[in-house]
This record gives sequence, C-alpha cells and structure tokens, in this order.
Amino acid sequence: MIDEKKLLLPHIQRPFVWKQDRNNNQVNRFFDSIMRGYPFSTFLFWKTRDDIQKRKFIEDYKDGGDVKDTYFKSSEYQDTEKTFVLDGQQRLQALYLALKGTYNGKELYFDILSGEKLFWDKGDELKYNFEYFKRDEVEVNNSPEHYWVCLKEVVSSDDPSTKIGRNILKQMKEKGIHTEEIEDKVQDNVALIEKLFTDELIYYYSIDSTLGKFRDYEEILEIFIRVNSGGTQLSKSDLMFSLMKLKWDEAEEEFEDLLNDVNGQNVFAFDKDFVLKTSLVILDKKARYEVKKFKGTDGLESIKSRWHKIVLSFNWLRDFLDYARITSQSVLPSYNALIPILYFVYTYDCKPSAPKMKQNMQTWLYKTLLNNNFTGQADTIIDACTDVIKKHSSVDYFPYKEIENTVKTRLNKVVDINPNIIDGNTYLVLNLVYLFKNQKKNFQPKLKGNSPEIDHIFPKSKMLKTYKNHLVNNIGNYMFLEKTLNIEKRDKLPEVFFPDAIKESPNFLEDNFIPTEPRLQDPDNFEEFVEKRRMLMLDTIREVLTYQV
Repeated sequence: MIDEKKLLLPHIQRPFVWKQDRNNNQVNRFFDSIMRGYPFSTFLFWKTRDDIQKRKFIEDYKDGGDVKDTYFKSSEYQDTEKTFVLDGQQRLQALYLALKGTYNGKELYFDILSGEKLFWDKGDELKYNFEYFKRDEVEVNNSPEHYWVCLKEVVSSDDPSTKIGRNILKQMKEKGIHTEEIEDKVQDNVALIEKLFTDELIYYYSIDSTLGKFRDYEEILEIFIRVNSGGTQLSKSDLMFSLMKLKWDEAEEEFEDLLNDVNGQNVFAFDKDFVLKTSLVILDKKARYEVKKFKGTDGLESIKSRWHKIVLSFNWLRDFLDYARITSQSVLPSYNALIPILYFVYTYDCKPSAPKMKQNMQTWLYKTLLNNNFTGQADTIIDACTDVIKKHSSVDYFPYKEIENTVKTRLNKVVDINPNIIDGNTYLVLNLVYLFKNQKKNFQPKLKGNSPEIDHIFPKSKMLKTYKNHLVNNIGNYMFLEKTLNIEKRDKLPEVFFPDAIKESPNFLEDNFIPTEPRLQDPDNFEEFVEKRRMLMLDTIREVLTYQV
C-alpha cells in the first residue's frame, strides 16, 4: 500500500523522529519486540475522499531532510479515496525503511546469532540485535559471536526458510564460522523471521469517512489527539502544531522557513516549541502551554493572520542578537529571556530603533541571563514582563527599570550585578568581558581550529596537585584562546607562556584581564591571582552593564 501510494500521511502528523544512533536506538527496540512476539499496539487508519494536504512515507531517510520534499502536489489524489495513518506512523515508517529502503544510506541488518542471551543497549533489555550498516561495513563487523544478514533480503526472498538458512551457513563456513550450535541458531532465526513477517503482523482499526461517519475533519483531529496524547509518542507542542495544520496547510513550511532563517547555519537551536510559545504570548494568551489555547479560530486564525508580522519580529530579534554580539548557542543559556523582547518588538510593529533603547535592552538581556532570571518559573516571569511592557513601554523605550523592579519585588529574583554573577555561564561571562575590549569572538568559524576554547591560564594538570578543584576550575583562571593556540600552549605555566604571548600581542595581559604584577605569575601566588582577576572581570561587567538614562 505504501509503495503504491495507497497509504498516506495527513499533514497533521509530525515528521519521522525515531532514532537509530548511539544514544537512542528506538528502531532496535521495536524490532526486538517484533522478534519476541510482543504486541506493539493497533494502528489507526482513516479512509476518506476529503481533499487535504498529504505526504508520502520516506523510502530513503536522511538526517536533516526537508519535510517539504515529501508533500504531494495539491492536484494529486483530488476526489479520490485514500487511506491516511492517524496512529502508527513511526512504527510503519521504521518497518518500511527496514524492509524497502535505507536510513542515512544504510540498510537494516539482523544479527543471525542473537536471540538466546539478553543484553543491555541504552538502558533497554534486548534479546535480538539489529543495526544499520552500509554494505562495505558488514564484513568487518562479522565474527563468531555476531554475524549480520540483511533483513530485507531474508524477508523478501521467495525461497523457503531452510534454503535461506543453508545459504547463510554456506557463507559463514567460507569464513570459518561454523558449529552445530550455530547451525541450529541460524535455521531457527530464519524460520522465525519468515513466520513473523509473513504472518498477520499488523492489526489496525479503520475510520471510514466514505460511509458517512466522522466526516468532520475537526472530529478526526480530536480522535488523533486523544489517541496520541495518551502515550509519549507526541509531545504537547506536536499536538498544538497538529491543531494549527488543521486549517493552515502551509504551517509546516512556514515554520521550517522561519526556523532556518533565525537559526542560521546551526548557530542557534530555536524550535517549534519556542515559536509556538512566543505566538501564545503575542496573542496575549499567556505563556503557559495549553492545547486548548490553539483550539477554535481565535488561536489558529490569529496566528495565521499575524504570521508575516511574527516573522518580521524574529528577523528583528536575529539582527538584535548580532548587535548584542550574542552569536552562538554557547552564550545564550535561556531562550525564554528573548520572549519579552519579541513581545515588545511585535507590539510596536518592528519599528523600535533608537540607539539608547537598543543599548539598554542589550544591558537588560545580559543582566537577566547572568542572573538566571528565566530559570524555574519562566512562564510567570514572561507574563510579568509582558504586563509591564503593556503599561510602561513606548516605541523607543524598553521598560528595563520597571521590569527589573517587578522581577525583584514580586518574584524575588536577583537583578543586580553582584560578585556571584560571574560564576554563572562561563561562555556568557567571558564573551561579555572580551566584548568590552572590542574583541569579538567568532563562535562559528569556517575552520574548526579557529573556534574559541576556554583555557586554564594556570594549567589544570599542574594546579590540581596543590589547589582545590573549585579554585582551579574558576572563572578567574579561564580565558578564551583559539583552539590552535590552546593546543600550542598545552600545560605551560604563565611564567613560561606569557613572555611569548606578549611578544605576539603586546596587549595580551590587558586584553585578557590578567594582573600585571610579575609575582602573580608564580604558582605559589595562584589563589591571589584568581581573586584579583575575578575583581578585574567583575569591575568590567559593572562598568559595561549600566543603563543610559
């Protein structure tokens, strides 16, 4: 049915997300369940003639593939009967890739010698082993303990299981892998595969709209949500997004285009969650994630009608982050802190441009990030900030003072620059103090060797022999060095490294906030060095993070 495009996916479904990697082997777990005869739930299909946006199953999956490539043209399958998968996309797609296609250029292989002993894989207790390999990778992974055969070749073969088993054993004998025990195991596993994959493996319940029942697409969506929200297959944001796609066919493409623009070349990792949450705030529906907020025309139609302005607001934000020299995921520990800024910009039609306003907004953002104000009760803080913006802002005034006062008095958060502030996000602190010296650090270089790394001024390998960990791994002992320079420096002590560094760059000490007294380069005075350098950095932060009144 999938090959003949008789079984399709409705646009309310999210893309294929099951992983087969070192950290999460969902495919292995699924096929192990099949081989052990475990039930893996009933599928839910929907038969209809309705003309809705549809997409096909993927035959050759590739990480980072564009979901837009899987959609059919709107003119295809018009006024024809078609069957959609409402529940079971991930399982069916995994089966289809294994039995018909490829996953990142690899095919699914089965360890024909597995099945007797239990083993652990990423926290799962498994019995049968499956892995994706390229053809030329299989040979080096074969051994008397693990012998890999291509699953699709066994399943699709017209030969009886005994002949398939004999052919596999012949190949194994040629490689010197053969015992009576192995022979029995191979024949048993081939027979099991033949039985399981030619038997009634898939059970499904069909909703047939062609017979007059469940004709309303919104009712179909309600069934979809109830089926999927009971387990862990779909997150709340997936369900919200499904509601949006109900009457906005281009939602998937619009979101993908926005995220590609704002994330750049993987500079950031903004996702649909963040865009949806921001949309809720912009609609004055508060920040808390609730599916019901997207039901009905009020939520959906409002976002769709305001989408162009939402996109412009994100474009304004991207330019502002460049202005604030926040050019990497490393120096942006909280995306939630950006939502009040987006709300402000959206409120004033993306027109805020006064230099003083942008400078004060930059100061506010760094202060709130350094104080971790948006960790914990983020929704409460977002709502408090937007309330203040409604009451106290203007097109050229971001109400930093009123926001800080509200966050401090009502939510009991620290908003000031205090000595503890520099023990927060290390990349953020270093980025800020280096910018004060007009040293912009390129976190996205074309050559990996040019990316900045955090270096221990007094090398960790030597100092931990004498000093405690909290002193050695301290912001007072950190500086930015390009990767190549960091490798070159290795474990040299300052008294050895500094003279060469000063020859290359006469302002090396000043640019890196390093105390100039020669005696502080002595390891015996390390504790004093760290404390003095911390004070230099803190004074710099206090100086740069001041508001222009």
